[in-house]
Amino acid sequence: MQIRIGKTQPPAAAPLGLTDIVGGIRGLFEGGQAVSRFEEQLRTAYRTRYCFAVSSGKAALVLILRALKELFPGRDQVLIPAYTCYSVPAAIARAGLQAVPCDLARGSLDYDFDRLAEHLAGQPPLCVIATHLFGVPADVERIRNVAARRQVPVVEDAAQAMGAQWNGRKLGTVGDVGLFSMGRGKAFSTVEGGVILTDNERIGTALSNIMVSITGYDTGDCLKLIAHAIALSLLVHPWLYWLPKSLPFLKLGTTDYDPSFPIRRLSPFQAGLACRWPGRIELFRRLRRENASAIVSRGFALPGGLEALPDLIRFPLLMPDRGSKERLLEYSERRGLGISAGYPDTVVGIADMGGPPLAGDFPAAQDIAGRIVSLPVHPFVRQQDIDAVAQLIKDQGGRH
Repeated sequence: MQIRIGKTQPPAAAPLGLTDIVGGIRGLFEGGQAVSRFEEQLRTAYRTRYCFAVSSGKAALVLILRALKELFPGRDQVLIPAYTCYSVPAAIARAGLQAVPCDLARGSLDYDFDRLAEHLAGQPPLCVIATHLFGVPADVERIRNVAARRQVPVVEDAAQAMGAQWNGRKLGTVGDVGLFSMGRGKAFSTVEGGVILTDNERIGTALSNIMVSITGYDTGDCLKLIAHAIALSLLVHPWLYWLPKSLPFLKLGTTDYDPSFPIRRLSPFQAGLACRWPGRIELFRRLRRENASAIVSRGFALPGGLEALPDLIRFPLLMPDRGSKERLLEYSERRGLGISAGYPDTVVGIADMGGPPLAGDFPAAQDIAGRIVSLPVHPFVRQQDIDAVAQLIKDQGGRH
């Protein structure tokens, strides 16, 4: 593998500073009080009765699914978009349930609502997952209206949309239960971490009972988190990112399907890292929005034809075809521009899932998988970076 040394934009970044790491160390000394305070702040900010901070967004999804399974023991299918993050089907498998993909609307990242209604007309699933992929908002209200006819709860996957709002609502609070991810490269990072929010008493009570048996990080794991946080605070910078990107064992930029992940409570160190979370989320949101607006001003549009610009963690863009996408990614890699391929296939195409193959025809999702790229909009991106990205896309025949 050829190593490129020099300025290299990460596809996404939520920078950690020295003050955040000091806050994390302080959280270690506070112990469980730091976690409880963080959860209470989230409950207040999002106006929900229940909040649980855990080790990752996919851990949050597993716990939500376990709670729903207790409430609906006769159901074991979970409706998901046919093109989504691989962590979603991995979490469903970890919960012992079956993923049922539904196609997208043509040229969109949201459901084809005719197909969704067809799925819901049969045996009711355990839930429908509504996903704000890259921060592009799904129509959760419409999904709830369709699902409510069969008394099917909606899980709002806001893993990539913490701090975002749409139509006057805070994403993560529109569904029956919602989740955030605080992994690296998300809207806000505690190295790894997840949040569950719900105002539904039955779901909240079931989750509370499940959380009693969930343990936290041990000392060794916390030391690893500290080392990871320090490394992340330094190496995510574009002038240093080439180094971790060149190390194959870190698997940066790869998409894996892995249902064997830990499920833990958030550690006091991570809660301490989050001590400035409202200000950091707002700062990062504003900077990403400025960069996304600059991309739009250069003539590029989001999939789905949204009239307003949402709060994105990456700017998804559809290339004319797979060939132009692959050429764009190749040239971006040479120049360190941080353009990413998105997820490599639909969930039906995941080779490592095992079990019975997922059935169905998903032409819109397959089209998205073949053409989508994501452009960096994180706080390290400057206007000259956007100019370089825009020119490269136009050179490769990208739509503008």
